Amino acid sequence: MATPLAETKKAIDIVLVRENTEGEYAQVGGQVHGGTETEVAVQTAVFTRRGTERIIRFAFELARTQKRRGVTSITKSNAQGHSMTFWDRVFREVAAEFPEIETSSILVDAAAMELIRRPWSFDVIVASYLFGDILSEITATVTGGLGLAPSANLDPTRRHPSMFEPVHGSAPDIAGRGIANPVGAILSAAMMLSWLGETAASAAIQAAVVEVLGEGRLRTRDVGGQASTVEVGEAVARAIDAR
Repeated sequence: MATPLAETKKAIDIVLVRENTEGEYAQVGGQVHGGTETEVAVQTAVFTRRGTERIIRFAFELARTQKRRGVTSITKSNAQGHSMTFWDRVFREVAAEFPEIETSSILVDAAAMELIRRPWSFDVIVASYLFGDILSEITATVTGGLGLAPSANLDPTRRHPSMFEPVHGSAPDIAGRGIANPVGAILSAAMMLSWLGETAASAAIQAAVVEVLGEGRLRTRDVGGQASTVEVGEAVARAIDAR
């Protein structure tokens, strides 16, 4: 069935909160009987109460602070009967403390489909290390591409420095060619300013990016234009100055 034109024009503003210290990427496991027909490899996911509750609570606090409508939890509890059912239980416990925020829990395969089919139906997403890693690529793509997506590695306690960078990292394959999209880096700076409490400066940067992209005159190749990295960056800088 074709998607109505009105729906395709809805704004997409998704925040994906991803656990980044444990879960499926915990290096727990090993290999035995190497090089034989009975070789076995075991990779164990590790979910702690502290780590799981911390990331879920952060997602809800972010939704409350930014006055967002809801938080969606991503799991695979129909197949992972220990780790993901534990995640579901912690999610329900934390959600009870935020009654004003809508909640939902979706299996990761269904979430991948819905992010492509109806991305505007999501607001704040909270996911484990593996599922967040996969879905972050989809969310970046449906909002325009990896070149537009900012990201942050945060210490919620603020005892240690946090790191802000585009989702795609440094993109060394196109370094020095002047074709990289600077928007992801610029919006990462906006996220950093917001984290540091400079909300007005953060809002000005975000508004300038929206203005430049909305005009459609200057866009890098990854989003259908021919402008250089410098041209787009300078256009955003001028839009900020104008404010």
